[in-house]
Amino acid sequence: MKGANLLFVASWLILALVSVAILLASFNSLRVAYFGTQDRLTPTVGLERIQEVGGEEAVKAFKGRRATAATWAIGYTLLMLIVVLGPYRRGERWAWWALLISMGLAQLLSIARAPLLGTTQGVNAAGIILAFTLLGLLAGAPRLFAKRQAMADDEAR
Repeated sequence: MKGANLLFVASWLILALVSVAILLASFNSLRVAYFGTQDRLTPTVGLERIQEVGGEEAVKAFKGRRATAATWAIGYTLLMLIVVLGPYRRGERWAWWALLISMGLAQLLSIARAPLLGTTQGVNAAGIILAFTLLGLLAGAPRLFAKRQAMADDEAR
């Protein structure tokens, strides 16, 4: 059981670190939206080109979309961190499922940009987040799911 406990500590630490990394990246993205002057839509199209084509309103819309995405990511990641450090760390099974569904589905939908939109920009980040989230959840699964099974076995006796 000691190995399962060590794996579980590694599990919530990995998930907490993923949350903190996303949170920091999201705050940086928000900083770029509000104060950045060198933001890029593609490797060859930056704010200068967006302004040439669409004017100042297009630049504001572009920055506004970045700010919206960053603030949603900040809120979502704060919620993830609270779930990881609270109910998940206490071993509540619903928190494991909530993290799997919310993070797994979100990252899979982000990765879907490659086949659906024909762009791979951003796919690496989603893949890394998905990989570390799954690693953290898999490390916690033995304790979360064996614990309930052992209690059910004890009650059956």
